[in-house]
Amino acid sequence: MSSLLPLKPTPTTDRDLAPKLIDFEDDEAEQVLSTITSTTARRILGIIYDEPTTASEIATELDTSVQNVSYHLDRLSDAGLVEVIETWYSEQGREMDVYAPTNSALVLFTGAERTTPSLKTALRRVFGGIGIVGIVSALVHARRSVPAPSPSPRMGEPPVQQPEPTIWEPLVTFGTGPGGVVLGIGVLTILFLFVAWYWQTYRPVKMQTS
Repeated sequence: MSSLLPLKPTPTTDRDLAPKLIDFEDDEAEQVLSTITSTTARRILGIIYDEPTTASEIATELDTSVQNVSYHLDRLSDAGLVEVIETWYSEQGREMDVYAPTNSALVLFTGAERTTPSLKTALRRVFGGIGIVGIVSALVHARRSVPAPSPSPRMGEPPVQQPEPTIWEPLVTFGTGPGGVVLGIGVLTILFLFVAWYWQTYRPVKMQTS
């Protein structure tokens, strides 16, 4: 009798993964190197790169226990090298996690110059630059938008009550003023430089290693 449970769905092969580039000086290099020091961990990683699979199948191929494989899979997962992508079922109906790599290639490198800066580092610099531009634009807005002194009311005239500004009025004033111009030009310049860097430097390396 054929089982009613799905035993082995076809793994997803169209995952758009980027290579993982790690400089020995990066913070995560120590954890990755510590994880793949074990020969068993490296063999497990090689099997998963060939084809997504389960802990029990890896244990069978390596002729070791499932507990040993699960231990190394947990460490590889903590290091961000593998992840669970789906669930298979055994003939007894037991769920089994299917592990796959989180990247198309793992590249460890060192040297005086980095041929390809980390995308995470580039994004960190982008947000840092936008933060600096925001501070500068706020200072420009504060210096250029000093309110003019209102004339003193004449004798016997009641003071004129100014309406309370809405929440949108300060935003519109900032956006149409010099501070908004500085912010817009600065953000557009930073985004343009980031896109130009990505297409000229990072994307070609990603296409070559995929």
